[in-house]
Amino acid sequence: MSDTMSRTRIRAWLAAGIWGVAGAGFLITFFAGGGPWTFPEESGRHLAGATALAFGFLGSWASLWLTRQRLGAPAAFDERDLATVARANQATLVVVLVAVFAFAIGLWTRYEAAGQVPVAWLWLLAYGSVILASVAAPVATLILDARSASHG
Repeated sequence: MSDTMSRTRIRAWLAAGIWGVAGAGFLITFFAGGGPWTFPEESGRHLAGATALAFGFLGSWASLWLTRQRLGAPAAFDERDLATVARANQATLVVVLVAVFAFAIGLWTRYEAAGQVPVAWLWLLAYGSVILASVAAPVATLILDARSASHG
């Protein structure tokens, strides 16, 4: 086995880092300055949250472009990498579905008596789902890749 990191592992580390920063940026933006109770009225915080998400998407695109397959270069991935990413994506789907379900049930439980959920929580659910999926997939990839590497 080579001492160099596979392209799959490099991309997973980059994605986890980029989306980790984007997620932290969004959460700070969301909970700062009054939290979810003032978020709907503050367009500057909306812009900051959207900027955090844009950072994640643009950073992901840049990392994919920078680690792309160069013309004439040997293959940078194999069937094991494809299987690892496929299993990681399956795990990510379960993680995101459980998180969205739990968050929605939590909101319903908390606000059932009021008969309505403050709109900012829905903003958190939407952005948080994207961020969670974008962090969970590379983390799962790294975990599964490490497990498969230890088994030869």
